[in-house]
Amino acid sequence: MIKISIDKAKAGMKVAEDVINEAGMIIIPKGKELTEILINKLSQMNIKFIYVEGKRELPPKNEIFEGIERRFKKIKDPQTLLIKMVLKSHIEELYESSGSNGES
Repeated sequence: MIKISIDKAKAGMKVAEDVINEAGMIIIPKGKELTEILINKLSQMNIKFIYVEGKRELPPKNEIFEGIERRFKKIKDPQTLLIKMVLKSHIEELYESSGSNGES
């Protein structure tokens, strides 16, 4: 299940959780396939996010690590470098648990 903003919704996606309006009424039930008309109505009703079926795709791992290296480039203190090491380890675990090798 993925939480997406309404502007990222596409016709054919399936709703993973009931979409509920401000009054608490179900306006789109779980399992319903989105259409352009439904997406437009949700937008008009000021619904900002919905949950759809599927898995979030991870960006290429090398891009993530390059970004980390850029952000920590000038850092010298050991505590912050420890944070960098833990962050990189966590990213590795995310890719392992997702079954992705992180290459694109």
